[in-house]
Amino acid sequence: MWRDGTLILCYHRVAEGVEDPFHLCVRPGNFAAHLEEISRSRELSTLDDLSIPSRRPRVVVTFDDGYRDNLTTALPIAESKGVPITIFVASGILGNHNGFWWDRLGTLLRSRPPHVTEIDLPVGGQNVRLPLGSSGIRADLDSVRRHLLPLRVTDIERALDAVSEQWQVDSAPPPDAGTLTREELLQLAASDTATIGAHTVDHVRLRDRPARDQQDTISGSKQKLEQSIGRAVLHFAYPFGRRDDFDDRSVDAVRSAAFDTACTTIPGTARASADPYRLPRRLVMDWGRLRFRAQMQRWKLG
Repeated sequence: MWRDGTLILCYHRVAEGVEDPFHLCVRPGNFAAHLEEISRSRELSTLDDLSIPSRRPRVVVTFDDGYRDNLTTALPIAESKGVPITIFVASGILGNHNGFWWDRLGTLLRSRPPHVTEIDLPVGGQNVRLPLGSSGIRADLDSVRRHLLPLRVTDIERALDAVSEQWQVDSAPPPDAGTLTREELLQLAASDTATIGAHTVDHVRLRDRPARDQQDTISGSKQKLEQSIGRAVLHFAYPFGRRDDFDDRSVDAVRSAAFDTACTTIPGTARASADPYRLPRRLVMDWGRLRFRAQMQRWKLG
C-alpha cells in the first residue's frame, strides 16, 4: 500500500560561513536537524526502492552538482544519522579547478570595479550590455545568469574570461566552492551511505539542444562515472531541472542511456503513477528545525 508517495529532497551544498548568492548552502547544524526530523517521521529510502510499496511515507535525500563539501561535510553527518544520500555528479567537473560557472560569476560581480556600471557579455556572436548595481548583487546575478544560461558551457566560460580580462579582476570560484576530484569521488562511492548518480558531463541546460548533443552529455556522464567508480550508475538528475530546462529529447536520451530514474526540480511528491524519468523534487533551503518541520507538513498537505 502506498502512503502519500515519496518525497525526494534536493540539496546542493552543506557549508558554514560562505558566500552563497544563489542560496545553495545549508549549514551543517541545520542539515543534521533536517535528517533527524526525517528519521522521526518518515521512512528513509533511496531511488532504488521507488517501485516497492511502502506503508509509511518515504523520503529520499539527494544532492546536485558534485561539490567537495558533499564528501567532507554532508557525508559524515548523513553517516552519523544513518540516512542514505544520492549525489548527482556532473562528471566534467572532476578535478576541474574552474569549478562551476555560476560560482565564477559570483566572484566576478563581487569584484566589479566601483566605476563599472555595465557588463558587456559576448553572447551568440554579439555583445549584450546589461546595467549593474542599481538593485544589488542578487539582481545582477539573476540578470546575467538569465542571459548566460541558454549558452554552451564553453561559451559561458569564454564570456566570463572576457569580462574578467576587461575588468582586470579575478574570476576564480571561492575556495569553499571546490568540486570533487576523482579520488574524492571514489571516497564518496566507497561509503555504504552514498549512491552516485549522473548530472550530465558539463551541467548544460539541455532544453532545445540537438538530440545528439543531449545524448552525448547524458550518456557520457554515465560512462565516465561508471569507469571512475567501477559500478553501474542508474540514476540521473536534469541540470537546473525545471520544466523549461529539459525537453522530450532529454527524457528520450536518459531512457536510451539505460538509467532507471531521472529527477527534476519540478515541485511535487513521487506517487506510484509517477513517470520514473520525470520525478518531482523539493528544493531545500537553509531552514532551522522548526521551519523544516513545518515545510515538511506543508509538502505533505500539498
